[in-house]
Amino acid sequence: MEPRKKLKRNQEKREERCDEDLDRLSCLPDSILTHILSFLDTKSVIRTSVLSKRYKLLWTMSPCLDFKLTELLSDSFDSYDASVFSQGKSSHVVSFMAYVNRIMQFREHSNLVAFRLSLHKDVCLDFAQKCIDYAAHHKVQHLRLRGFFKRKPFALPEMLLNSSSLITLHLHNATCNCIELPISAALPSLKVLCLKNFEFCDRNFSGGLFVGCPNLETLVLIKCCIRPVDKLKALDVNCSNLKNLEIEYWRSPWRCFDEHMINVNAPKLAFFKFQGHLVRVNFKDVLPCLERACIDLCYPTACFMVNANERKQMISESFLSMLHHLCNARLLSLSLKTVEVLCAVPDLHVRAPIVFENLRVLKFTAENKYREKTIRIETVTELLDSIASGVLIFDASKETKVLPQSPKLKTKKESRHISIPAHVLHFLLEGSPAVEFLSIEIPNLFLSFSYHQTKNEENKVS
Repeated sequence: MEPRKKLKRNQEKREERCDEDLDRLSCLPDSILTHILSFLDTKSVIRTSVLSKRYKLLWTMSPCLDFKLTELLSDSFDSYDASVFSQGKSSHVVSFMAYVNRIMQFREHSNLVAFRLSLHKDVCLDFAQKCIDYAAHHKVQHLRLRGFFKRKPFALPEMLLNSSSLITLHLHNATCNCIELPISAALPSLKVLCLKNFEFCDRNFSGGLFVGCPNLETLVLIKCCIRPVDKLKALDVNCSNLKNLEIEYWRSPWRCFDEHMINVNAPKLAFFKFQGHLVRVNFKDVLPCLERACIDLCYPTACFMVNANERKQMISESFLSMLHHLCNARLLSLSLKTVEVLCAVPDLHVRAPIVFENLRVLKFTAENKYREKTIRIETVTELLDSIASGVLIFDASKETKVLPQSPKLKTKKESRHISIPAHVLHFLLEGSPAVEFLSIEIPNLFLSFSYHQTKNEENKVS
Protein backbone atom coordinates (compact mmCIF):
# COMPACT_ATOMS: atom_id res chain seq x y z
CA MET A 1 0.00 0.00 0.00
CA GLU A 2 2.87 2.35 0.69
CA PRO A 3 4.07 2.60 -2.96
CA ARG A 4 0.50 3.34 -4.04
CA LYS A 5 0.17 6.08 -1.44
CA LYS A 6 3.48 7.54 -2.55
CA LEU A 7 2.39 7.58 -6.22
CA LYS A 8 -0.90 9.17 -5.24
CA ARG A 9 0.90 11.78 -3.16
CA ASN A 10 3.26 12.58 -6.05
CA GLN A 11 0.31 12.90 -8.41
CA GLU A 12 -1.41 15.30 -6.00
CA LYS A 13 1.75 17.41 -5.78
CA ARG A 14 1.94 17.57 -9.58
CA GLU A 15 -1.68 18.68 -9.73
CA GLU A 16 -1.00 21.41 -7.17
CA ARG A 17 1.97 22.64 -9.19
CA CYS A 18 -0.14 22.54 -12.33
CA ASP A 19 -2.76 24.73 -10.71
CA GLU A 20 -0.04 27.22 -9.89
CA ASP A 21 1.90 27.11 -13.16
CA LEU A 22 -1.04 26.34 -15.46
CA ASP A 23 1.07 23.60 -17.10
CA ARG A 24 -1.75 21.27 -17.98
CA LEU A 25 0.37 19.02 -20.19
CA SER A 26 2.78 18.07 -17.41
CA CYS A 27 -0.16 17.09 -15.23
CA LEU A 28 -1.07 14.25 -17.53
CA PRO A 29 -0.19 10.71 -16.41
CA ASP A 30 2.95 9.10 -17.77
CA SER A 31 0.96 6.69 -19.92
CA ILE A 32 -0.73 9.55 -21.81
CA LEU A 33 2.46 11.59 -22.17
CA THR A 34 4.41 8.61 -23.54
CA HIS A 35 1.57 7.95 -25.98
CA ILE A 36 1.84 11.55 -27.20
CA LEU A 37 5.61 11.23 -27.52
CA SER A 38 5.19 8.03 -29.55
CA PHE A 39 4.10 10.17 -32.52
CA LEU A 40 7.55 11.83 -32.61
CA ASP A 41 10.77 10.38 -33.95
CA THR A 42 13.24 9.16 -31.35
CA LYS A 43 15.59 12.14 -31.71
CA SER A 44 12.77 14.57 -30.92
CA VAL A 45 11.56 12.47 -28.01
CA ILE A 46 15.01 12.52 -26.40
CA ARG A 47 15.24 16.29 -26.87
CA THR A 48 12.16 16.72 -24.67
CA SER A 49 14.31 15.68 -21.68
CA VAL A 50 15.62 19.25 -21.41
CA LEU A 51 12.14 20.76 -21.02
CA SER A 52 11.85 20.11 -17.28
CA LYS A 53 12.53 17.54 -14.59
CA ARG A 54 9.16 16.00 -15.42
CA TYR A 55 10.48 15.05 -18.86
CA LYS A 56 14.04 14.17 -17.91
CA LEU A 57 13.52 10.39 -17.95
CA LEU A 58 10.17 10.25 -19.71
CA TRP A 59 11.81 9.31 -23.02
CA THR A 60 13.01 6.04 -21.48
CA MET A 61 9.36 4.89 -21.34
CA SER A 62 8.66 5.64 -25.01
CA PRO A 63 6.96 2.63 -26.66
CA CYS A 64 8.35 3.52 -30.10
CA LEU A 65 11.94 3.63 -31.34
CA ASP A 66 12.77 5.08 -34.75
CA PHE A 67 16.38 5.02 -35.96
CA LYS A 68 17.35 6.38 -39.37
CA LEU A 69 21.00 6.49 -40.30
CA THR A 70 20.53 9.23 -42.91
CA GLU A 71 19.08 11.63 -40.35
CA LEU A 72 22.18 11.39 -38.19
CA LEU A 73 24.89 11.79 -40.79
CA SER A 74 25.20 15.51 -40.13
CA ASP A 75 25.16 15.19 -36.35
CA SER A 76 28.13 14.72 -34.05
CA PHE A 77 28.07 11.91 -31.48
CA ASP A 78 31.66 12.05 -30.31
CA SER A 79 30.52 11.85 -26.71
CA TYR A 80 29.34 8.27 -27.18
CA ASP A 81 31.74 5.43 -26.64
CA ALA A 82 32.18 3.85 -30.07
CA SER A 83 35.18 1.67 -29.20
CA VAL A 84 33.03 -1.48 -29.17
CA PHE A 85 32.41 -1.13 -32.91
CA SER A 86 34.66 -1.68 -35.89
CA GLN A 87 37.14 1.11 -36.44
CA GLY A 88 36.99 0.44 -40.18
CA LYS A 89 33.59 2.09 -40.42
CA SER A 90 33.14 5.77 -41.13
CA SER A 91 32.84 8.04 -38.12
CA HIS A 92 29.19 8.79 -38.91
CA VAL A 93 28.25 5.11 -38.99
CA VAL A 94 30.20 4.33 -35.82
CA SER A 95 28.60 7.28 -34.01
CA PHE A 96 25.17 6.15 -35.16
CA MET A 97 25.69 2.61 -33.84
CA ALA A 98 26.96 3.94 -30.52
CA TYR A 99 23.99 6.29 -30.29
CA VAL A 100 21.48 3.48 -30.88
CA ASN A 101 23.30 1.23 -28.44
CA ARG A 102 23.11 3.85 -25.65
CA ILE A 103 19.40 4.42 -26.17
CA MET A 104 18.63 0.70 -25.97
CA GLN A 105 20.84 0.47 -22.88
CA PHE A 106 19.11 3.24 -20.92
CA ARG A 107 15.55 2.63 -22.05
CA GLU A 108 13.41 0.89 -19.45
CA HIS A 109 12.49 -2.71 -20.22
CA SER A 110 8.87 -2.24 -21.27
CA ASN A 111 7.30 -3.74 -24.37
CA LEU A 112 7.67 -1.97 -27.72
CA VAL A 113 4.80 -0.91 -29.91
CA ALA A 114 6.93 0.07 -32.91
CA PHE A 115 10.59 -0.29 -33.89
CA ARG A 116 12.18 1.02 -37.09
CA LEU A 117 15.77 0.64 -38.21
CA SER A 118 16.43 2.36 -41.55
CA LEU A 119 19.96 1.91 -42.84
CA HIS A 120 21.30 3.76 -45.88
CA LYS A 121 24.93 2.83 -45.23
CA ASP A 122 26.70 -0.43 -44.52
CA VAL A 123 26.70 -1.38 -40.84
CA CYS A 124 27.93 -4.35 -38.83
CA LEU A 125 25.76 -7.47 -38.90
CA ASP A 126 26.27 -7.82 -35.14
CA PHE A 127 24.82 -4.36 -34.61
CA ALA A 128 21.70 -5.15 -36.68
CA GLN A 129 21.36 -8.49 -34.91
CA LYS A 130 21.45 -6.73 -31.54
CA CYS A 131 18.78 -4.22 -32.60
CA ILE A 132 16.35 -6.82 -33.94
CA ASP A 133 16.98 -9.09 -30.94
CA TYR A 134 16.16 -6.14 -28.69
CA ALA A 135 12.90 -5.54 -30.56
CA ALA A 136 11.94 -9.22 -30.41
CA HIS A 137 12.78 -9.51 -26.69
CA HIS A 138 10.53 -6.53 -26.01
CA LYS A 139 7.63 -8.06 -27.95
CA VAL A 140 7.51 -5.48 -30.70
CA GLN A 141 4.18 -5.18 -32.54
CA HIS A 142 5.22 -3.17 -35.61
CA LEU A 143 8.70 -3.68 -37.10
CA ARG A 144 10.27 -1.90 -40.09
CA LEU A 145 13.77 -2.81 -41.28
CA ARG A 146 15.68 -1.34 -44.20
CA GLY A 147 18.82 -3.41 -44.53
CA PHE A 148 22.15 -2.37 -46.04
CA PHE A 149 24.78 -5.07 -45.62
CA LYS A 150 27.61 -5.59 -48.10
CA ARG A 151 29.49 -8.59 -46.73
CA LYS A 152 26.71 -11.12 -46.37
CA PRO A 153 22.90 -11.16 -45.98
CA PHE A 154 21.30 -10.54 -42.62
CA ALA A 155 19.22 -13.40 -41.21
CA LEU A 156 16.23 -12.52 -39.07
CA PRO A 157 16.47 -14.08 -35.58
CA GLU A 158 14.32 -17.09 -34.74
CA MET A 159 12.72 -15.23 -31.83
CA LEU A 160 11.29 -12.67 -34.25
CA LEU A 161 10.11 -15.30 -36.76
CA ASN A 162 8.22 -17.05 -33.97
CA SER A 163 6.84 -13.94 -32.30
CA SER A 164 3.24 -14.01 -31.09
CA SER A 165 3.10 -10.21 -30.72
CA LEU A 166 4.24 -9.09 -34.21
CA ILE A 167 1.36 -7.48 -36.15
CA THR A 168 3.11 -5.70 -39.05
CA LEU A 169 6.45 -6.50 -40.67
CA HIS A 170 8.13 -4.33 -43.33
CA LEU A 171 11.36 -5.63 -44.84
CA HIS A 172 13.24 -3.51 -47.38
CA ASN A 173 16.40 -4.58 -49.16
CA ALA A 174 18.51 -1.52 -49.92
CA THR A 175 20.32 -3.71 -52.46
CA CYS A 176 19.41 -7.20 -53.53
CA ASN A 177 20.00 -9.95 -50.93
CA CYS A 178 20.82 -7.68 -47.98
CA ILE A 179 18.16 -9.46 -45.91
CA GLU A 180 17.60 -13.19 -46.16
CA LEU A 181 14.03 -14.09 -46.98
CA PRO A 182 12.90 -16.50 -44.24
CA ILE A 183 11.83 -19.87 -45.66
CA SER A 184 9.29 -20.38 -42.89
CA ALA A 185 7.81 -18.52 -39.95
CA ALA A 186 5.25 -18.90 -37.19
CA LEU A 187 3.60 -15.49 -36.81
CA PRO A 188 0.02 -16.05 -35.63
CA SER A 189 -0.71 -12.34 -35.07
CA LEU A 190 0.87 -10.95 -38.24
CA LYS A 191 -1.65 -9.00 -40.33
CA VAL A 192 0.55 -6.85 -42.60
CA LEU A 193 3.61 -8.06 -44.52
CA CYS A 194 5.51 -5.77 -46.90
CA LEU A 195 8.50 -7.06 -48.88
CA LYS A 196 10.55 -4.68 -51.02
CA ASN A 197 13.33 -5.60 -53.45
CA PHE A 198 13.36 -9.33 -52.73
CA GLU A 199 14.31 -12.07 -55.18
CA PHE A 200 12.37 -15.31 -54.78
CA CYS A 201 14.13 -18.54 -55.71
CA ASP A 202 14.02 -22.26 -55.05
CA ARG A 203 16.45 -21.86 -52.17
CA ASN A 204 14.51 -19.28 -50.15
CA PHE A 205 10.85 -19.86 -51.02
CA SER A 206 8.59 -22.87 -50.74
CA GLY A 207 5.37 -21.18 -49.61
CA GLY A 208 6.06 -21.72 -45.91
CA LEU A 209 6.41 -18.00 -45.19
CA PHE A 210 2.80 -17.26 -46.14
CA VAL A 211 1.43 -20.47 -44.64
CA GLY A 212 3.04 -19.52 -41.32
CA CYS A 213 0.99 -16.31 -41.22
CA PRO A 214 -2.57 -17.67 -40.94
CA ASN A 215 -4.12 -14.28 -40.11
CA LEU A 216 -2.30 -12.26 -42.76
CA GLU A 217 -4.67 -9.61 -44.18
CA THR A 218 -2.38 -7.35 -46.25
CA LEU A 219 0.49 -8.43 -48.50
CA VAL A 220 2.56 -5.84 -50.39
CA LEU A 221 5.26 -6.87 -52.89
CA ILE A 222 7.36 -3.96 -54.20
CA LYS A 223 10.13 -4.36 -56.80
CA CYS A 224 10.29 -8.11 -56.22
CA CYS A 225 10.95 -10.84 -58.78
CA ILE A 226 11.50 -14.54 -59.33
CA ARG A 227 15.14 -15.26 -60.04
CA PRO A 228 15.73 -16.00 -63.74
CA VAL A 229 17.10 -19.44 -64.66
CA ASP A 230 15.92 -21.01 -61.42
CA LYS A 231 13.79 -24.03 -60.55
CA LEU A 232 11.16 -21.77 -59.02
CA LYS A 233 8.72 -20.66 -61.71
CA ALA A 234 5.63 -19.70 -59.72
CA LEU A 235 5.16 -17.69 -56.54
CA ASP A 236 2.30 -19.35 -54.66
CA VAL A 237 0.39 -17.02 -52.35
CA ASN A 238 -1.95 -19.16 -50.25
CA CYS A 239 -3.57 -16.94 -47.62
CA SER A 240 -7.08 -17.83 -46.57
CA ASN A 241 -7.64 -14.53 -44.72
CA LEU A 242 -5.88 -12.18 -47.15
CA LYS A 243 -7.96 -9.06 -47.87
CA ASN A 244 -5.48 -6.70 -49.56
CA LEU A 245 -2.90 -7.60 -52.19
CA GLU A 246 -0.58 -5.03 -53.79
CA ILE A 247 2.01 -5.85 -56.44
CA GLU A 248 4.11 -2.88 -57.49
CA TYR A 249 6.85 -2.77 -60.12
CA TRP A 250 7.47 -6.49 -60.50
CA ARG A 251 10.99 -6.90 -61.88
CA SER A 252 11.13 -10.20 -63.75
CA PRO A 253 12.82 -9.76 -67.15
CA TRP A 254 10.73 -9.95 -70.30
CA ARG A 255 12.28 -13.27 -71.37
CA CYS A 256 10.64 -14.85 -68.29
CA PHE A 257 7.15 -13.51 -69.04
CA ASP A 258 5.79 -16.86 -70.27
CA GLU A 259 7.27 -19.00 -67.49
CA HIS A 260 7.04 -16.82 -64.37
CA MET A 261 3.69 -16.30 -62.66
CA ILE A 262 2.06 -15.47 -59.35
CA ASN A 263 -0.63 -17.90 -58.21
CA VAL A 264 -3.04 -16.38 -55.70
CA ASN A 265 -5.41 -18.37 -53.51
CA ALA A 266 -7.20 -15.74 -51.42
CA PRO A 267 -10.97 -16.26 -51.29
CA LYS A 268 -11.52 -13.22 -49.02
CA LEU A 269 -9.57 -10.74 -51.16
CA ALA A 270 -11.31 -7.33 -51.13
CA PHE A 271 -8.65 -5.04 -52.64
CA PHE A 272 -6.21 -5.72 -55.47
CA LYS A 273 -3.65 -3.25 -56.79
CA PHE A 274 -1.21 -3.84 -59.61
CA GLN A 275 1.31 -1.25 -60.76
CA GLY A 276 4.17 -1.50 -63.24
CA HIS A 277 5.06 -4.00 -65.96
CA LEU A 278 2.58 -6.83 -66.09
CA VAL A 279 3.36 -10.27 -64.72
CA ARG A 280 0.97 -13.16 -65.09
CA VAL A 281 -1.23 -13.24 -61.99
CA ASN A 282 -3.49 -16.28 -61.76
CA PHE A 283 -6.31 -16.31 -59.23
CA LYS A 284 -7.49 -19.75 -58.21
CA ASP A 285 -11.16 -18.73 -58.25
CA VAL A 286 -13.29 -15.73 -59.10
CA LEU A 287 -12.97 -13.37 -56.16
CA PRO A 288 -16.42 -13.16 -54.51
CA CYS A 289 -15.46 -10.50 -51.93
CA LEU A 290 -13.60 -8.13 -54.27
CA GLU A 291 -14.53 -4.48 -53.71
CA ARG A 292 -11.79 -2.51 -55.51
CA ALA A 293 -9.33 -3.31 -58.27
CA CYS A 294 -6.73 -0.69 -59.27
CA ILE A 295 -4.54 -1.32 -62.32
CA ASP A 296 -1.72 0.96 -63.49
CA LEU A 297 0.31 -0.79 -66.17
CA CYS A 298 3.56 0.47 -67.65
CA TYR A 299 3.28 0.92 -71.39
CA PRO A 300 5.45 -1.76 -73.08
CA THR A 301 8.43 -0.57 -75.06
CA ALA A 302 10.78 -2.35 -77.44
CA CYS A 303 13.43 -4.65 -76.01
CA PHE A 304 16.33 -6.63 -77.43
CA MET A 305 14.32 -9.64 -78.58
CA VAL A 306 10.77 -8.35 -79.13
CA ASN A 307 9.47 -5.16 -80.70
CA ALA A 308 7.00 -2.89 -78.94
CA ASN A 309 3.89 -3.96 -80.90
CA GLU A 310 4.42 -7.65 -80.12
CA ARG A 311 4.91 -6.88 -76.45
CA LYS A 312 1.75 -4.75 -76.40
CA GLN A 313 -0.34 -7.55 -77.86
CA MET A 314 1.04 -10.15 -75.46
CA ILE A 315 0.55 -7.85 -72.49
CA SER A 316 -2.96 -6.86 -73.59
CA GLU A 317 -4.08 -10.49 -73.94
CA SER A 318 -2.70 -11.34 -70.48
CA PHE A 319 -4.38 -8.27 -69.04
CA LEU A 320 -7.75 -9.33 -70.47
CA SER A 321 -7.28 -12.69 -68.77
CA MET A 322 -6.62 -10.89 -65.48
CA LEU A 323 -9.74 -8.75 -65.90
CA HIS A 324 -11.91 -11.88 -66.09
CA HIS A 325 -10.80 -12.74 -62.54
CA LEU A 326 -11.65 -9.21 -61.33
CA CYS A 327 -15.21 -9.28 -62.63
CA ASN A 328 -16.78 -9.05 -59.14
CA ALA A 329 -15.19 -5.68 -58.34
CA ARG A 330 -17.53 -2.87 -57.34
CA LEU A 331 -14.93 -0.25 -58.32
CA LEU A 332 -12.55 -0.72 -61.24
CA SER A 333 -9.74 1.84 -61.58
CA LEU A 334 -7.62 1.96 -64.74
CA SER A 335 -4.77 4.34 -65.53
CA LEU A 336 -4.38 5.99 -68.92
CA LYS A 337 -1.43 3.73 -69.69
CA THR A 338 -3.62 0.73 -68.91
CA VAL A 339 -6.22 2.04 -71.35
CA GLU A 340 -3.48 2.32 -73.95
CA VAL A 341 -2.61 -1.34 -73.38
CA LEU A 342 -6.28 -2.24 -73.90
CA CYS A 343 -6.19 -0.40 -77.21
CA ALA A 344 -3.57 -2.91 -78.38
CA VAL A 345 -6.04 -5.80 -78.13
CA PRO A 346 -6.78 -6.96 -81.67
CA ASP A 347 -10.49 -6.77 -82.59
CA LEU A 348 -11.50 -5.54 -79.14
CA HIS A 349 -14.80 -4.27 -80.56
CA VAL A 350 -15.85 -7.81 -81.58
CA ARG A 351 -14.65 -9.55 -78.40
CA ALA A 352 -17.23 -10.93 -76.01
CA PRO A 353 -17.56 -8.40 -73.17
CA ILE A 354 -16.40 -9.21 -69.67
CA VAL A 355 -19.40 -9.29 -67.34
CA PHE A 356 -18.82 -6.99 -64.37
CA GLU A 357 -22.01 -7.89 -62.57
CA ASN A 358 -21.33 -5.89 -59.39
CA LEU A 359 -19.49 -2.91 -60.89
CA ARG A 360 -20.83 0.43 -59.63
CA VAL A 361 -17.98 2.85 -60.45
CA LEU A 362 -15.60 2.83 -63.41
CA LYS A 363 -12.64 5.12 -62.82
CA PHE A 364 -9.83 6.41 -65.04
CA THR A 365 -6.78 7.78 -63.24
CA ALA A 366 -4.06 10.17 -64.42
CA GLU A 367 -0.67 11.26 -63.15
CA ASN A 368 -0.41 14.66 -61.48
CA LYS A 369 -4.08 14.76 -60.62
CA TYR A 370 -5.59 18.24 -60.93
CA ARG A 371 -9.17 17.50 -60.01
CA GLU A 372 -11.67 14.68 -60.16
CA LYS A 373 -15.11 14.72 -61.69
CA THR A 374 -17.89 12.18 -61.53
CA ILE A 375 -20.38 11.71 -64.35
CA ARG A 376 -23.54 9.69 -64.31
CA ILE A 377 -23.28 6.72 -66.63
CA GLU A 378 -26.45 7.73 -68.53
CA THR A 379 -24.65 10.83 -69.82
CA VAL A 380 -21.74 8.75 -71.06
CA THR A 381 -23.89 6.13 -72.78
CA GLU A 382 -25.85 8.82 -74.61
CA LEU A 383 -22.61 10.18 -76.06
CA LEU A 384 -21.33 6.71 -76.90
CA ASP A 385 -24.55 5.98 -78.78
CA SER A 386 -24.07 9.13 -80.83
CA ILE A 387 -20.57 8.24 -82.09
CA ALA A 388 -19.33 5.04 -83.67
CA SER A 389 -15.62 5.63 -83.22
CA GLY A 390 -13.08 8.18 -82.08
CA VAL A 391 -12.50 9.32 -78.52
CA LEU A 392 -14.35 10.98 -75.70
CA ILE A 393 -12.54 13.98 -74.26
CA PHE A 394 -13.14 14.85 -70.62
CA ASP A 395 -12.00 18.37 -69.85
CA ALA A 396 -11.37 20.23 -66.58
CA SER A 397 -14.24 22.71 -66.78
CA LYS A 398 -16.44 23.07 -63.73
CA GLU A 399 -19.47 22.04 -65.70
CA THR A 400 -19.92 18.32 -66.13
CA LYS A 401 -19.61 17.90 -69.86
CA VAL A 402 -18.10 15.39 -72.19
CA LEU A 403 -16.95 16.29 -75.68
CA PRO A 404 -17.01 13.67 -78.46
CA GLN A 405 -14.09 14.21 -80.76
CA SER A 406 -12.28 12.49 -83.61
CA PRO A 407 -8.85 11.09 -82.74
CA LYS A 408 -7.42 12.98 -85.71
CA LEU A 409 -8.45 16.34 -84.29
CA LYS A 410 -5.55 18.05 -82.49
CA THR A 411 -5.93 19.64 -79.09
CA LYS A 412 -3.87 22.24 -77.29
CA LYS A 413 -1.07 20.79 -75.26
CA GLU A 414 -1.75 23.24 -72.45
CA SER A 415 -5.34 22.08 -71.94
CA ARG A 416 -6.28 19.88 -69.04
CA HIS A 417 -8.15 16.85 -70.33
CA ILE A 418 -7.93 13.11 -70.85
CA SER A 419 -9.05 11.13 -73.87
CA ILE A 420 -10.70 7.71 -73.70
CA PRO A 421 -11.21 5.71 -76.92
CA ALA A 422 -14.89 5.06 -77.52
CA HIS A 423 -14.47 1.36 -78.30
CA VAL A 424 -12.69 0.80 -74.94
CA LEU A 425 -15.58 2.40 -73.08
CA HIS A 426 -18.05 0.33 -75.12
CA PHE A 427 -16.18 -2.84 -74.19
CA LEU A 428 -16.03 -2.06 -70.46
CA LEU A 429 -19.62 -0.82 -70.11
CA GLU A 430 -21.33 -3.38 -72.31
CA GLY A 431 -20.98 -6.09 -69.65
CA SER A 432 -21.62 -3.80 -66.66
CA PRO A 433 -25.39 -3.69 -66.12
CA ALA A 434 -25.23 -2.12 -62.64
CA VAL A 435 -22.60 0.60 -63.23
CA GLU A 436 -23.77 4.01 -62.02
CA PHE A 437 -20.88 6.47 -62.31
CA LEU A 438 -17.83 7.22 -64.40
CA SER A 439 -15.06 8.89 -62.38
CA ILE A 440 -12.37 10.84 -64.21
CA GLU A 441 -9.09 12.25 -62.87
CA ILE A 442 -8.07 15.33 -64.82
CA PRO A 443 -4.25 15.74 -64.96
CA ASN A 444 -2.59 18.88 -63.70
CA LEU A 445 -0.39 19.04 -66.78
CA PHE A 446 -1.15 17.68 -70.20
CA LEU A 447 -0.43 13.96 -70.42
CA SER A 448 -0.04 12.95 -74.00
CA PHE A 449 -2.40 10.18 -74.87
CA SER A 450 -2.25 9.09 -78.47
CA TYR A 451 -4.75 6.77 -79.95
CA HIS A 452 -3.75 5.17 -83.23
CA GLN A 453 -6.36 3.18 -85.12
CA THR A 454 -5.29 -0.20 -86.36
CA LYS A 455 -6.35 -1.57 -89.70
CA ASN A 456 -9.12 -3.53 -88.04
CA GLU A 457 -10.41 -0.39 -86.33
CA GLU A 458 -10.30 1.45 -89.64
CA ASN A 459 -12.43 -1.29 -91.12
CA LYS A 460 -14.87 -0.79 -88.26
CA VAL A 461 -15.11 2.94 -89.00
CA SER A 462 -15.77 2.26 -92.67
